[in-house]
Amino acid sequence: MMKNKNKLLLALILILVAIPVLAIADSQGSAELPNPLGDTKDIPSLVANLIKVVLGLVGVLALVMFIYGGILWMTSGGNEQKIKKGKDTLVWATLGLAIIFFSYAIVNFVLETILTKVRQ
Repeated sequence: MMKNKNKLLLALILILVAIPVLAIADSQGSAELPNPLGDTKDIPSLVANLIKVVLGLVGVLALVMFIYGGILWMTSGGNEQKIKKGKDTLVWATLGLAIIFFSYAIVNFVLETILTKVRQ
């Protein structure tokens, strides 16, 4: 019985090792990675892309806070302090999301204005 388990484990390990090797062999050595910063040719474009990425990550953080506040509220079990904490978390996450939205709109407007001036 133990020998069968060892053989099965060895076969599983070989399969798990062989799959990535076969995937690499399929690409024929010409794999290209995309530039995570986009097609930036100048500093203002780079700064614009970085600011947009940071604002996107802050938006994800706001989503996490919505989930956390909802979980606090739903698992409060009638405890008034936990209900208040959950509601406050949801209110502040909503306020934070509004701030993120407006800051994104302002930054986008300013950067588009700067980039059109730089490109002319």
